[in-house]
Amino acid sequence: MKTPLRRLVLLPLLLALGACSNLSERGYERCIVGFTAAGGAVGGGVSGGSGVLPGTAGGAALSTLFCVEAEPPPPPADSDGDGVAEGSDSCPGTPAGARVDAQGCALDSDGDGVPDYRDRCAGTPAGVTVDDVGCPVKDEVVLTVNAVNFAFDSAELDAASRRALDRIVATVKGHGSVTLGVIGHTDSSGPEAYNQRLSERRAGAVREYLVSQGVAPDALVASGRGEAEPVAGNDTREGREQNRRVELVVQ
Repeated sequence: MKTPLRRLVLLPLLLALGACSNLSERGYERCIVGFTAAGGAVGGGVSGGSGVLPGTAGGAALSTLFCVEAEPPPPPADSDGDGVAEGSDSCPGTPAGARVDAQGCALDSDGDGVPDYRDRCAGTPAGVTVDDVGCPVKDEVVLTVNAVNFAFDSAELDAASRRALDRIVATVKGHGSVTLGVIGHTDSSGPEAYNQRLSERRAGAVREYLVSQGVAPDALVASGRGEAEPVAGNDTREGREQNRRVELVVQ
């Protein structure tokens, strides 16, 4: 049985369309060549040979339509290379290597307003004022250790006090780039000179414990303020307990 002429002339065109269904890097050029050859074959088959040139021109013209449309789109632009496309990046221009969130903005793990890639003092407690590199400003109280409630006339750390200090060791270590003053305070009971010495002993006890837990000794300077800086009234038991405290202050 003879193959109808119609099938013979359409076969090259169908093959060309099939070649353009999955373009690779070289597929674009092959697609154009395929359509051009298919157009010449179709033109020649229909006209008995005289339509090869017009068919070739027509196939080349069709290739500009089918081949270009089949070309895969370029990847979305990401000028700062943070993995978030331009249209979704709320913080374009993030420095290379900075960790970002889903919106392309640099992470700020401790919430101090300074992104992690610039923060030299990670883990700053909430509410502490920091400078432009994320470290507490001078004279800023980093921690008030209210849980270290010393007994009357005592500088000894009991088990509860040590547990309270254990919870802040990681935070204190996070301030390794600054020096922290460990400042002891007392209530107003007893002679002023005695309270001064007692506050120094309390500060020393806290410093020694923090060092024993891995805090760098050079990062901690112990001193006492005696009864001079109360945070509550000394006329009640609760107020006196609050005044018997140790503060960690940026120096």
